Amino acid sequence: MGWLQEALDALEDLGPKGGLERFASSLEPAWIDEALAATGTVSVRRRKFPAEQAIWLVLGMALYADRPIKAVVDHLGLVTTGDRHIAASAISKARYRLGPKPMMWLFERVAKAWSGKDTSGGYRGLGLYGVDGTHLRVPDSDENFMHFGKPGGRSGQGDSGYPQLRMVALLNLSSRLLAAARMGPFAESEQALVKDLWSEIPNNSLTIADRGFISYMSFLELVADGENRHFLIRLKSDSAFEVVRELPDGSVIALIHPPKYLLKKDPSLPGPIEVRIITYQHEGGQPSRIATTLVDHETYPAQELIDLYHERWELEVSFDELKTHMLERKESLRSKKPDGIYQELWGQLLVYNLVRREMLLTANACEIPAARISFRASLLWIRDFWTTAWMISPGNVPRSLADLRDTLTDLILPERRTERRYPRHVKIKMSNYPRNRGRRPAPKRRRASTRRDTTKLGGSLK
Repeated sequence: MGWLQEALDALEDLGPKGGLERFASSLEPAWIDEALAATGTVSVRRRKFPAEQAIWLVLGMALYADRPIKAVVDHLGLVTTGDRHIAASAISKARYRLGPKPMMWLFERVAKAWSGKDTSGGYRGLGLYGVDGTHLRVPDSDENFMHFGKPGGRSGQGDSGYPQLRMVALLNLSSRLLAAARMGPFAESEQALVKDLWSEIPNNSLTIADRGFISYMSFLELVADGENRHFLIRLKSDSAFEVVRELPDGSVIALIHPPKYLLKKDPSLPGPIEVRIITYQHEGGQPSRIATTLVDHETYPAQELIDLYHERWELEVSFDELKTHMLERKESLRSKKPDGIYQELWGQLLVYNLVRREMLLTANACEIPAARISFRASLLWIRDFWTTAWMISPGNVPRSLADLRDTLTDLILPERRTERRYPRHVKIKMSNYPRNRGRRPAPKRRRASTRRDTTKLGGSLK
């Protein structure tokens, strides 16, 4: 990687504020060493493909989802010996020796270092966060099928085409940086995965969540485990609460009581949670209700909170950027084993934050909101940089990238529309051909033999 470092050093004065150099140097070498040491995956003996190089491979796989893994290794020069050629099987073994834990540790280290720093655009002095879930398809190998499972379909349980992984993420809605994530098999619900995320929410914050995360224990863990932590959530139509009093702006103060079955399990629960409930209705829509622990109607006006709730969609945008732009609309992730899937996805999330951080720094340099920077254009811009670094000598890198710097304005998007211009409808008709669901062949059973194997004894039974 020496020639690549020379190229990066040559970019130091390019600019605005060395954006490309910032991206390349965002991962401090000490973090990689700490990730390997903390997870016990340091290469003890000298290998042709050691663990620290495998980390860069996983990041390269995330940045170039359309390239074969072998091509990523060759272009980045990740083999440490003079022989640039390495067998594909050695690359696969190096990945699985590394495992998913170092990538998870590195993602969490980066997320903690970056996601809480920039709170510009928060709400009235509170950091603004969002929680939501999604799922991703994984290759239909036997090991992935057994670990992740398939969701149900029209023909019953496990009817979908691919096994699927479920993931829940916490996003800083101001910086658009991922603060934390949890993932697991499809059978593990979002409510179960999100339990580990509440502790990752910082103090003095407001967290926006969809109604799928409604539960008394979630509210309690979010509010009680920190200082000045608040939530804003949309209620279901059958949500139960006790109205205490009505406020001048039309909202009401209410109590959300713990369910009886929880009280039987744990009579020491602290009791009801006080919330403020705001009812509203958009033109042509059904009445909706949001609940929040921001009960002061003068400090936190109802209309502001109604508008603020829709910031939750930034997480949906992030999921789309991950699936559509980073994964290039691939049918599934690459890996055929669960450990490889987790490792691959942690690498994807880490690179997503690297790109988002560069976007944030560019937005700050241009004095515009982070949402005005195009993720797709930024991703292609960074890919162009690495492709250029692969193809030309280090001395020519600055000159070749000067033109890219001149196109900085191409990253800036127009202001986002606030109203839908076209109605939702199906534009492409489903295929008329019947669906081919396929059937997984049953594993072959070996017949038990009662005859003694004499070949290993060097004789016969005669």
